[in-house]
Amino acid sequence: MPCDVPEEPQAPTAPETTNTPEPTALRDIEVRANAFTGEEAATGSFAEPWGRWAVGAVDVGAPHLVPSVADPADWADARVGWGVILPERDGLDATALGTADDAPEPIRELVRQRGGKVLRYRPDAATTQWVLRDYAGGGDLFTAASPVGTGPKQLPSYLLIAASPVEVPWQIQYALNPVRHVGRLDLDADGLDHYVTALLGGWADSTAQYAAPLVWSVDHGGGDITTLMRDLVGATLHQTFAADSDMTGATFIDGSAAEASGAVLAAELTRCRPLVVVTTSHGKTGPLSDPAVMQRDLGMLVDSAQQVVDPAALTTAWAPDGAVWFAQACCSAGADQPSAYEGLFAATGSVGRVLSEVARLGAQTAPTPRALLGASKPLRAWIGQVEPTFNWTMEFPPNQQDLTDSLRRAVYEGICGGRPVGMALASYYDAVGSLLVNHGRALKQFNSGGTSALDLATYSKATAYDRVSTVLLGDPTVAIPLPAPGATPPP
Repeated sequence: MPCDVPEEPQAPTAPETTNTPEPTALRDIEVRANAFTGEEAATGSFAEPWGRWAVGAVDVGAPHLVPSVADPADWADARVGWGVILPERDGLDATALGTADDAPEPIRELVRQRGGKVLRYRPDAATTQWVLRDYAGGGDLFTAASPVGTGPKQLPSYLLIAASPVEVPWQIQYALNPVRHVGRLDLDADGLDHYVTALLGGWADSTAQYAAPLVWSVDHGGGDITTLMRDLVGATLHQTFAADSDMTGATFIDGSAAEASGAVLAAELTRCRPLVVVTTSHGKTGPLSDPAVMQRDLGMLVDSAQQVVDPAALTTAWAPDGAVWFAQACCSAGADQPSAYEGLFAATGSVGRVLSEVARLGAQTAPTPRALLGASKPLRAWIGQVEPTFNWTMEFPPNQQDLTDSLRRAVYEGICGGRPVGMALASYYDAVGSLLVNHGRALKQFNSGGTSALDLATYSKATAYDRVSTVLLGDPTVAIPLPAPGATPPP
């Protein structure tokens, strides 16, 4: 049987020739336009030298056709803006009131450096609770819905109230919280100088560590609200920090398992040098029979042994050094007169007595944030409460749904994400509008005979007040520095 023999390879066949002409160079093609002069169609040839037009700058395109959106974190952009709110003082004309010349020198310097807008709170005006006066811009600004920016009749996104709550009430800060990023500085001369110097220098020499956030949660047990604060805020935030590979030094002083004393807090602040501090505890509001002591200790953190944490003890070996501190504790930011909750609780009950006696002290900023924000190496920001918080504003009573998620996100995703602290808190205030709409709707139902609607009206109003009375002390533009990409966290 013959073997299979491969066929001889065939010579390649030459391609058939065609008469297709070479393409004409672009420059040699006559150009015809769909234009008619009235006498003839328009035609033309390209200008010489060829290509000069092509290599010129492009004058159209996406960067020019698509609107440029302002970065909401860029307070220096005039479309976003930063400004200062000062009280209107007697004896100054409109020109002077349009400047910060009557403010303490550190505030004047801050306004000069930033070119900030100066606004005035007018205590005796008919529209006191609704508007701020823009003397330089020529009119009043409706705080709820004014255009954003630094131009005439515009209200900046970032606002620093440079005054005590007696001069510019907490209620102004409450009203602005849902629509702007607002902070307050109420410090003595030395403290103000320390803070503004650090702010303008960006806390350049800070040694506080991003990798070592510190959570301190008191837990008295037995149904006390400290257990709920520990569970929903302290423990949950620590779990989030500990799962972050950039936060290898995250520390939890857990009052449900160990001593959460003031001494332990001071020692851990010194050891960790945290850039973010979270504390959950009671805030001191007594003794009710001794107003002088109550004012001295107002809002100070209460530890596991029910002793106040004196800020002077904290700073013996530790410097705030640019940290941001969230303190969930009654009156940790200050007190107001009257309380926003006046009339909600029975006057003879414990809560009602606390509210009325604290209100007797008058509107003020609490001593702990004043001490830490005014330290020689000051805190960047303190977030605290002017009023108490309640278990039923942290959990929806009918089903115990956790209502603190937006607060935790504000701390972790916002503050730890490097956003300006005022901007980071915005998500916590988002619910206020919905709560007040529910309040209005429930009142309408109640007035129509729906008696059960009064429960929702009460709950919605109280929860809205709880949120807006959580305030920022410090400048709202401050942001913590983030670790460099690829950097190894310290041990």
